[in-house]
Amino acid sequence: MSVVLAAAILSLCMAIVAILIVPYALAPIWRVPAHSESSFPRNFLAQADIEDLPIIGDDKYGIFNRIVKVHRYGWNNIALVDPFTEQVYREATDEEKEQIGQNPYALDNFGRPADRVLMLTFDDGPDAVHTPELLDLLAREGVPVTFFPIGKAIVKNPEVFRRIVREGHMVGNHTMTHTDFDSHGNFWNREELIATDRIMRATAHYGTRLFRIPKGDPDNNALAVLQAQQLGYLQVDMDLDTRDWESLPGQPIETPQLDGYGHVVLMHDGGGDRTATLDMVANLIATAKEQGYTFATLEPILPPEYVPLKNVTPVLGDVVTLRAFQLAWVVPGQVLTSLFWFGVLSLSLLSLFYLTLTILFHYRSRSSEWPHCSKERLPFVSVVFAAWNEEKVIAKTLTSLRRSDYPQSCFEVIVVNDGSTDRTREIAQQYAQRWPTHLRVINKPNGGKSEALNAGVRMARGEIIVTLDADTLFRPNTIRMLVRHFIKHSHGKQIGAVAGHVKVGNRRNLLTWWQSLEYISGICVTRIAEGMLGAISIVPGACSAWRRSALMQIGGFSSATLAEDADATLMLQSLGYRVVQENRAVAETEAPESMRALAKQRKRWTYGNIQALWKHKGMLLRPRYGMLGMITMPYALLSLLVPLLFLPLTVVVAVMSVADGNWKSVALFAAFVAGIHALISIVALVISGESKKHLLIVPIYRLIYEPLRAYLLYASVYRVIKGTVVKWDKLERKSSVLITSVVAQPKAY
Repeated sequence: MSVVLAAAILSLCMAIVAILIVPYALAPIWRVPAHSESSFPRNFLAQADIEDLPIIGDDKYGIFNRIVKVHRYGWNNIALVDPFTEQVYREATDEEKEQIGQNPYALDNFGRPADRVLMLTFDDGPDAVHTPELLDLLAREGVPVTFFPIGKAIVKNPEVFRRIVREGHMVGNHTMTHTDFDSHGNFWNREELIATDRIMRATAHYGTRLFRIPKGDPDNNALAVLQAQQLGYLQVDMDLDTRDWESLPGQPIETPQLDGYGHVVLMHDGGGDRTATLDMVANLIATAKEQGYTFATLEPILPPEYVPLKNVTPVLGDVVTLRAFQLAWVVPGQVLTSLFWFGVLSLSLLSLFYLTLTILFHYRSRSSEWPHCSKERLPFVSVVFAAWNEEKVIAKTLTSLRRSDYPQSCFEVIVVNDGSTDRTREIAQQYAQRWPTHLRVINKPNGGKSEALNAGVRMARGEIIVTLDADTLFRPNTIRMLVRHFIKHSHGKQIGAVAGHVKVGNRRNLLTWWQSLEYISGICVTRIAEGMLGAISIVPGACSAWRRSALMQIGGFSSATLAEDADATLMLQSLGYRVVQENRAVAETEAPESMRALAKQRKRWTYGNIQALWKHKGMLLRPRYGMLGMITMPYALLSLLVPLLFLPLTVVVAVMSVADGNWKSVALFAAFVAGIHALISIVALVISGESKKHLLIVPIYRLIYEPLRAYLLYASVYRVIKGTVVKWDKLERKSSVLITSVVAQPKAY
């Protein structure tokens, strides 16, 4: 309760801080005069047809642009005034009166550079690569310029922006995301300007009232001009467009011809590969100097009130804005980069380590000598499985057991009918009549799988308990392959359980082939390696053998989790028992054939494994539990926590990277992961002797795995938080595993 109360208080404090700071951070920086409401620019422009906007001023080619209100007085007199302050800019000339006609407003252009003065301007930066190269060139040539950076790029490359300011260049506002004003609402457009301004102040203590419309063209962007003007900004156009934005990478850009007049030149230092632009700038500077040109920022032609301010002291709203956008655009990239390298490094090292252990195990097992066991030395084995509504498969499962090459006098089969409502009980009892000395059927009210298994274990006569699922078919030598470990390792640390090799027996569609590859690679590499380390975390109930006395010691299979086999595995090892893997003990299982059925099954598995991991959390990072506590369980925990916390972030950043054209890094990582998985799959297929057709699944493996993992993880965590118990959701049996596929193996006692 105290934790909940503390969290509530913290949330309340954060909400209060947000309420106090956010409006302050969103407020305009420069003085907003009368008509400050955000709707005013659109309402003002709605007085006339904006497509018929009169363009007046300095020969229609002035560099600065502003919307002026037409104020008529006297006989045919027109004053051009500020729409917000009613300040009179000037009187309209006769020519301008004719152009204006009856329009209530016009676009006024003013300000031109002197002859033989070039004012170079660069949009869309700063870029991490090209802007520093441009600054190096400008420093060598002693050329000052004006930059119109994007706020997002400033956030990502703050040091480059600080260098721009430090080296004496002028800066204007080019919005936060290179937005289209006509496509967004008033609030969005205002904040594109305000946030960029605040970011400049917080990053380099720089305040500017200069603004350039993304993609330019003020004649057709009256809304952008007026909304910026309302916030105190001055729109800056150009009169010489190098059109470098049209060039393709590697394509040279023609150096513009100079005519002796002064010009404001448009170029770009961001937004793409600007190598050709840099080459063109070098040529332009050299050519201009030869023709007697000088270079300047916009300052010589700026009205004094619009000259940018340096050494501005950032206020809280500036800092908060910067930190917020860093959190949105920088931190995710840093986290993704860290996760990328962590993923690459951990995946590489762990895969290499596991593959080495797997290959070592494979060669050791081929040369391993097993003691010869006569019939008299073989332990008596009890094969136990629970059955609930298994009428479609139970006879087939029993037939596979009856074909076992383990001596018939040395094992029994106990079927626990857990309150089935179909013909399971009838079929099992009929089978028992044909196999009376070996098969016993126990009928009990429905109580769940763990309770049913425990009922069978209590009735068992053997010290070795072999378990399987009711839809699983054992190969003839499977029982023998499981049991031989209890004979060989009769001295020293006792064997508590042996994990078998479960394979998909119904490879009928893409989904079941995918599961088949998952089973093979998971068992033939991961679990073998864990076995070499003494760190197996799950002995699958579908194919396993257990020491009965050990099961009794832990109280049998627990119903506290949905993963009773994982729970029992960890419990045995916490008591000091050994758990080993046996790949030649093969069982064919019926895998889900639809995505819906697969999701149901895996939801139960994921939820159960989370329960088991939480139940045995005391084993984590405890050296006394060996590699299980130091490697396997921590890695299992990370495989839950990392996707849970960072998967949405990873997806968002990956999508943003692709959208920004940085798809190569995403593709490279995907190819790397696929390559590692291909290597693991090849080793697993060689060891298991399975079909190489599985390799066709590798390229699409992650397309199924990642969405499924995300769904299962969040669905399970949601239910954990909500306190909802995941139901058993037993799969509908289709009896699609063919018993003819369960072939005999040569004996190897």
